[in-house]
Amino acid sequence: MAVSPMEQQLAGFSRWKQRQRKILDQLEPWLQQQNLYSTELHHAIGRARTALREENITVVVTGEFSRGKTELINALFFGDFGRRFLPTDAGRTTMCPTEILYDPETDPCLRLLPIETRSHDISLIHLRQKPEIWTKVPLSLEDPETMTEALQALTATRIATRQEAIEMGLSNDAPDADTSDEEPREIPRWRLAQLNIPHPLLAKGLRIIDTPGLNAVGQEPELTYEILPSAQAVLFVLAADTGVTRSDLDIWRQLVAPDRKARKGIMVVLNKIDTLWDDLRTPAENEQRIRQQCCDVANTLGVSSEQTFAISAQKALLARVRGEADLETRSGITRLEDYLSSTVVENRRDLIMNDFTSDVQHALESLEHIIETRHKRIQKQIHSLHEVSNRSDTSIARILQETERDKERYRASVDAYRESRRRFLRHGDALLEALNLKTLERVIEEAHREMSRAWTTLGLKEAMRILFDDMNARMERVSEHTQAMRKLIRTIYRRFQTEHDFPAIQPAMFSIVEHQVELGVLHQEAEVFRKSPLTTMTEQHFVVRRYFRTIVDRARHIFRDAHHEASEWLDHALDPLTLEVKEYRRVISQQIRDLKHASQSRKTIQKRIVLMERDARRLQIQLSSLQNVRQALSNPIIPNAEGKFRPQIVDTSTDTRSAI
Repeated sequence: MAVSPMEQQLAGFSRWKQRQRKILDQLEPWLQQQNLYSTELHHAIGRARTALREENITVVVTGEFSRGKTELINALFFGDFGRRFLPTDAGRTTMCPTEILYDPETDPCLRLLPIETRSHDISLIHLRQKPEIWTKVPLSLEDPETMTEALQALTATRIATRQEAIEMGLSNDAPDADTSDEEPREIPRWRLAQLNIPHPLLAKGLRIIDTPGLNAVGQEPELTYEILPSAQAVLFVLAADTGVTRSDLDIWRQLVAPDRKARKGIMVVLNKIDTLWDDLRTPAENEQRIRQQCCDVANTLGVSSEQTFAISAQKALLARVRGEADLETRSGITRLEDYLSSTVVENRRDLIMNDFTSDVQHALESLEHIIETRHKRIQKQIHSLHEVSNRSDTSIARILQETERDKERYRASVDAYRESRRRFLRHGDALLEALNLKTLERVIEEAHREMSRAWTTLGLKEAMRILFDDMNARMERVSEHTQAMRKLIRTIYRRFQTEHDFPAIQPAMFSIVEHQVELGVLHQEAEVFRKSPLTTMTEQHFVVRRYFRTIVDRARHIFRDAHHEASEWLDHALDPLTLEVKEYRRVISQQIRDLKHASQSRKTIQKRIVLMERDARRLQIQLSSLQNVRQALSNPIIPNAEGKFRPQIVDTSTDTRSAI
């Protein structure tokens, strides 16, 4: 059986991660051996390792009801099953969000969360950890008929009274609607489904989220505003014959949000193009009609034509089941599959490189500057010792006096450094206090009390005002302290650079901007939700309450991340300078000792020169090794199956530790 493009890309990505881990595994002990290991590098390497261990790559398929989302999943990922895998019978649609994944520690099964859990004020995160609440249906891959029957549960509904629907947040009636409480209505049988099956793609970390239409997803804010933004790819499915309808536009604006950071990972899929295949038109005319529809959709949604795909999922699945290559080509599935395969991997790889391994590279680059300066300094010392060996005792005494004066000037700089460090730490304490989760909780409780007075969109607005006013003020205080700390760091670094020839290090800086932007996006999403037809027309207490909790959880997450990053930065922001201050003190003290010995014995000078030349070679080896590591970590190329790892990045062939 041919390996799919997605499987090839995921396998290559796995090799790339293995290569990156191998580099870090070599780097860390080598840095420790060389006495170059710092708090900054410890944190950066730890974060990068964690990111490289993460296996999940998430693809979300979303759109309005009856757009063919489930059939698209069948065609893209399960065409090798030889039959339709997920149910898509006429008049039957997926009624609950479905996660498709593979956990090798769990037998193949379908886990179903009852819709009644919506009546409880418990988050999905906590419900996931309560297996006794879920209905578990074992699956047998050897018995396709039984498995197909079991998967029909994804389309199951049940009858509920109007009051039941309201209590679960599933009623779209206006508050003053004159409707009998006993009037039956159809609601989903399940709230969430998790499908665990062995599959080559899923085994490599792929996780697929199949979502119902706007109303169903909008009623689960945790899915809407947590899973979608973190997905490596979002497939937004439309009907090719209708283009972008009003309800499509609603779901696009509320859920997909075209200004998301991972814009490249958004794909607009015009499904069911077979409805546009007109036998009375020429193939060229049909193609032109489809291209024009794609162009219109791309313009309406503000995406590029490269991200717009016209396909027939039903014909693609049929072609793959029957092995009809011409029909598969005509279905348009191949172009989407190729783009999706490369995009999900590239997005995940870029995230790792930009957010994690880049921190390691920055720390290594700072280390390179330090080592380069040390190398220049030691070469200068060697040159001075050669000169001293040919000088009179009087000249040596004069040089010794000058060196001791340099040491006094250095002590004055160290005193200034210590005072600046104390001011830096005072600002740091105030910065962490602004991000303190305990004090934030008090504001959350106040906002919650405001909400409790009236579980309505008006109550939500006032609660959001209280919450966001406080959080924005906190972020502003953090920004002010950060600016003051940046200025302190630059001033003290510049003093040592100009007065003592320290390397021009660019110290790592903490920025609150990304978290402020995240908070701004959260506020915008709260406004979109509050103004959406679902909430303004129905005043659903249940949905509003759950949405408020979701907002609060995400706000906590933003502040927790910011606090963690700030704490780490405070731990290591002054490390490069502290390291150089200690090194400079050692060097200048050694110079004074050398000059004192020189007046007593010229042989001592020659021995010292030999040792320092060995140290110069050691520094060159360190520099070369660090440059090799930095270059290897910055390599974005996904290796093919024959790709070989470099056996060794750092030079460990000889003992390159300092002889001093």
